[in-house]
Amino acid sequence: MKRMNRTVRVLVGLATAATALGGLAAPSASAATPQVTAGCYGASCHGMDPVDAGCSADAYTVESRDSAEGTIELRYSPSCRANWARIYDASNGQQFWAENASRVVWWKAIGSTGYSDMVDGSGKVRACIDGGACTDWH
Repeated sequence: MKRMNRTVRVLVGLATAATALGGLAAPSASAATPQVTAGCYGASCHGMDPVDAGCSADAYTVESRDSAEGTIELRYSPSCRANWARIYDASNGQQFWAENASRVVWWKAIGSTGYSDMVDGSGKVRACIDGGACTDWH
């Protein structure tokens, strides 16, 4: 048998190892949902973008209210313990906000939709649309 040079032996070894381990690297269809990695928590989320901070991944709508100015939603992320306002069916530039007992974050719709930065969700929070409706305090 001819002797392989070192480079060829290494390449053959790597290819064999990659083939053998290939099935181990691929996630199965029944793999658990990955855990949300948030970039902030509670008060440290104030003024941060919920998408950029990773908080939108597990967020849900706590309440929504319709008005002539649009629909306002109060959103909440359990992993970040933070809230924000989201608006749709609004006029371009429509102002809306999220607030807790000590802070308010104002925002303007771009087109007919938008979402605000976050406020600490440790206490009561609500979302409002200027000239329209507010959600209840949650």
